[in-house]
Amino acid sequence: MPPAGSKRDTKNVDPVPTSLGGAFSSLARHPSRWLVLYWNWKNAVLSAALRASIFFVVNLTASWGSAVDAVVTELFYRAPMVGTLASLSQVFRRVQPAWKAGVVIMFALPTLGHGIEFTVHSLRGTEKLYESVAVSVGFSMFTAVLSYLLHRRDVLIVGDGARPFFHDLVRLPPELFDLLVRKPLSLAFGERSGRSAPHDRT
Repeated sequence: MPPAGSKRDTKNVDPVPTSLGGAFSSLARHPSRWLVLYWNWKNAVLSAALRASIFFVVNLTASWGSAVDAVVTELFYRAPMVGTLASLSQVFRRVQPAWKAGVVIMFALPTLGHGIEFTVHSLRGTEKLYESVAVSVGFSMFTAVLSYLLHRRDVLIVGDGARPFFHDLVRLPPELFDLLVRKPLSLAFGERSGRSAPHDRT
C-alpha cells in the first residue's frame, strides 16, 4: 500500500459544477477555494491592461493629468476585482445548458464590477466618469461572456486543468477566431441552408 498522504485526497473536493444550482451551492460551500485558491490572475493581468487603456483614451480629452490619474486608479483596483470576478466565472464553466450560466455571467458580474468601478472613480474624482463607465459597461457585457466561453474551453483558467499563461496566450488567437468568426458564420450559413450547425464545445 502507498504511504499515507502520498496521493491527493479528493474525496472532500467538489468537481466543477455542471448545474446552475450546483455552481451557486459550491460557491457558497467553498468560497476560499474558488475566490482565493483559484483567484484568476490571468484575467486580472489582461483586463487591467485593457481597461486602463480605455480610461486613458477617454480621459485624455480632458487633460493628460486626468488620463494618467484614471489609469493609476484602474490599475489600483481593477486587477483584484477582475481576478475575483473571473474566478466566479470559472465556477460556472461546466454548467449545462451554457446559456443559463451565460445570462448570469453577462448581467451579474458586470453589475457587480461596475458598481465598484463607479464608486472608486467617483471618489477619485475622475473627470469623464459617466463617459468612461458607459464605454466600460458595454465592453464588460461583451468580454464577460467571451471570457466565460474561453473558460469553458479551459483557456485563461487557474487551478485544476490550467495551463501556463504563455500557453493560454498562444491559444487565444485561434480560440477567439473560432468564437467570433467561425462559429457565427457556421450558425448563419447552417440556418440559411436549413441544416443544423455542427456541435460546438460552447
